[in-house]
Amino acid sequence: MSREMKLNRLIYKRALHTTRSALAAGVAAFAAAAAIALSGPVLAAPQDYRFEVVQVAPAGPGKSDVTVRLVRAADGKPVTDAEISANAGIGTPVEQPGYRRFRVETTTPGPQTLQVSAKVPGPIRVERTFNTSIKAMLERKVRGWDELVTSTIAFDPQ
Repeated sequence: MSREMKLNRLIYKRALHTTRSALAAGVAAFAAAAAIALSGPVLAAPQDYRFEVVQVAPAGPGKSDVTVRLVRAADGKPVTDAEISANAGIGTPVEQPGYRRFRVETTTPGPQTLQVSAKVPGPIRVERTFNTSIKAMLERKVRGWDELVTSTIAFDPQ
């Protein structure tokens, strides 16, 4: 085999190796992007949680402060780490975890409604793996998918 043929063969092998590496990196990047895209919040079943109006207090003419909490339907305990928000009104945190107060404009008489939603963090699980090369147990904490809860609550303005 001539020297020129050997050189061409070497160039071909290197190009093939580079192409395989680039293809593998592209597949890995696509898999990572797909995993991130699919790890968004999951809609929770409506029967798992419920919003409760804790207090409605007057906040000036045509305004009311509405305090809301999210509870688990199974045991009635407040979800203390939920991020509660509303479509109307200005939200302020309350001293108690799991509660949120909204200042709502109540210009019309009679019962009012407020659209509320909450993001409930997913459960944390511990994954353990044994690494044979260093002969050690490795441990990491992994958070599950967040749940999104939405509802409409009704209240009488004060």
